Amino acid sequence: MTSRRQPFLLVVLMIALGAWLRLRGIGFGLPAVYNPDEVSIMSRALAFASGDLNPHNFLYPTLYLYLLFAWIGAYFVAAWILGAIPSVTAFQQSFFLDPTGIYLAGRALTVLFGVAAIAGVWRIGSRIWSGSAGLAAACFLAVAPFAVRDAHYVKHDVPTTAALVAAFLAIAWLSESSPDNRSRHAWVAAALAGIATSMHYYAVFIAVPLAIAVWLAWPEESVAPRLRRIATTGAIAALAFFLGSPFLLAEPLTAIRDVRANRQIVIDRAVESASGWFPSATEYGRMLAIDATGWPIALLAVIGVIALARARSRLAWLFLSFPIAFLLFISNTVAATRYVNPVLPFIAIAAGIGVSAVGAAIADARTRAAAVTAVTIAAAWPALAVSLHTGTFFNQPDTRTLALEFLEARVPEGATVLLQPYSVPLSQSRSGLTEALTAHLGDPSRASRKFQIQLALPEWPRPAYRVLYLGRGGLDTDKIYVDYAEIGGSAGLSALRRLGVQYVILKRYNDESAVMAPLVEALGREGRRLHEVTPYRASARGVGVEPFLHNTDARFDAALARPGPVIEIWQLL
Repeated sequence: MTSRRQPFLLVVLMIALGAWLRLRGIGFGLPAVYNPDEVSIMSRALAFASGDLNPHNFLYPTLYLYLLFAWIGAYFVAAWILGAIPSVTAFQQSFFLDPTGIYLAGRALTVLFGVAAIAGVWRIGSRIWSGSAGLAAACFLAVAPFAVRDAHYVKHDVPTTAALVAAFLAIAWLSESSPDNRSRHAWVAAALAGIATSMHYYAVFIAVPLAIAVWLAWPEESVAPRLRRIATTGAIAALAFFLGSPFLLAEPLTAIRDVRANRQIVIDRAVESASGWFPSATEYGRMLAIDATGWPIALLAVIGVIALARARSRLAWLFLSFPIAFLLFISNTVAATRYVNPVLPFIAIAAGIGVSAVGAAIADARTRAAAVTAVTIAAAWPALAVSLHTGTFFNQPDTRTLALEFLEARVPEGATVLLQPYSVPLSQSRSGLTEALTAHLGDPSRASRKFQIQLALPEWPRPAYRVLYLGRGGLDTDKIYVDYAEIGGSAGLSALRRLGVQYVILKRYNDESAVMAPLVEALGREGRRLHEVTPYRASARGVGVEPFLHNTDARFDAALARPGPVIEIWQLL
């Protein structure tokens, strides 16, 4: 094997490892979808099939939604050619009957972005430091627990991270380009920065290293020309951003409203509750030091940053400018593990540099290569163990899936069941859906195209139930809600009896909301608990560990045998 082929084969091996880890357990939960973000994102993307490419909602920019829509369209065409899906109508109906194929395709797209980021960090590490640094960086990102876990979802974070890696690779090229290529490389870097920001607003901080790279690329020029160049690259980035999310310009007031609403949820809530800035800095520091990549990789990243700063101080500032700016921003958000994804490639690259720097102290080439390999494997091993467990854990049936099996076997079809949103995935009956749409809209014919397609299903999923929902409700026209305030106390369960409720399904947590207490007390007096499904191992009941839900940041604690909350099934007496 030639020395030139060996690194390439090792890169392929790292990409294959990363893909395998991300594909393990990718079908978790299906055909039920237990992450509400996946449902909303997929629904918005598929809504473009109506012919209206304006999402009319700008909590996120729209480029990723367009890519997802095109990807799902390609999945349909491939399945149609192979005979797996006979028609467009059958494809539309599958979203309501069994959306497994649609969500698997969407999650596979996230996996592709994840492995693209692995290839990108290899290229960056090799370019700014050494081949061994690039290989180690690829290995570290391939096994990084947060990157592996979040690649299982139809969400923006992993695709945006891949776009940021591409943009920073172009910025690194710009920092080392010849005079003849500087302008072209600056334009490419600016376009990729705009594309990344059009995937998710928080990618805008890639503008910091872009501006630094443009400033440093023309050291012979005075201040004014360099500022004009920064303005030009900024304009190119803005153009690329709006090409990816064009309807932001068509509905600027809607965009401002949605961005402001998102800020109130993500930032204002965190800052106000803590009475100060950077309330989540400590929590994000803990994530990065321990959980995100594993502490050995985090330690090597510190060594790598020191080595880079000593050898190439300007490049070190360029390299650190994005993660520093980004971390300062997210430290003012409600702490969420998925927000850490854009920083993970930079940690992996820095750790790769750290491995290479440790190896540089060894004079003998063979001994140095063996040492670099040993350090890389040793540092990656804890992260690999966690990522392997992720796939194993995701493959376990969710508590809500097990509760569904019990209900379908024991509860008669057509019964009226009260549950919370994103609880047991019972099929709503046709009459139940019609009742909800009538209650909200006056006439089901006024419902959206999505519900018109659902009502027109030639065969309804069975068994199906009249499903009511516990809570204050929202804008869901397909759901009838029962407020917690109507239940418990002196009224007991009379409100549920008037609505014909026969069964109640509860999600139980360690830190339970006070509004649940009256209902639980009333069920204890006037109901009978038929069944309980727990996520805990038999030896770990009552340990106080939070259950793992796919839209929360609970860890994979050893006390947990499977995902999902504790589920209780009650029958009214």
